[in-house]
Amino acid sequence: MNYYPVKSIKEIGSSIQIPFVTTPWAAKFFSIGGEKMSLDNIEHGTLRKQYDDPRIHFALVCASMSCARLRNEAYTAARLDAQFDDQGRDFLNDPAKNSISPGKAQLSNYFGWYKSDWTSNGQSVAKWVNRYSKTKIDEQTPLTFLDYNWQLNEQ
Repeated sequence: MNYYPVKSIKEIGSSIQIPFVTTPWAAKFFSIGGEKMSLDNIEHGTLRKQYDDPRIHFALVCASMSCARLRNEAYTAARLDAQFDDQGRDFLNDPAKNSISPGKAQLSNYFGWYKSDWTSNGQSVAKWVNRYSKTKIDEQTPLTFLDYNWQLNEQ
């Protein structure tokens, strides 16, 4: 609540509000084991680095309209696969985040920005789309990426 109200999550962290921090995710505002940490440290230095599962992108919430929805429950080890799968279905079938037809797929920029996450281990973006989308595509379906809406989701 230190910065609310803002129109976009990206307004937090500008050089005007937090000197030398360009995004809200780079701000080191909490400690783990005595080390100052940022959300970027958690996402890129821990989760993406240590766990080879691109579904993590369906679970991380950046507080913008184009990001995945915030669950109303905690992620737990016992239910993590089911929770990730649920997030994938919710995200890929949300027309505000992806527009998928058999001949054309306009996807969230998650699939562009983190393409290497989705295509590791012999996978493809199309395979991930087909895993969760009600509308199926093939490997030749043209993929484009939607503009990301950074407006605050106020979820």
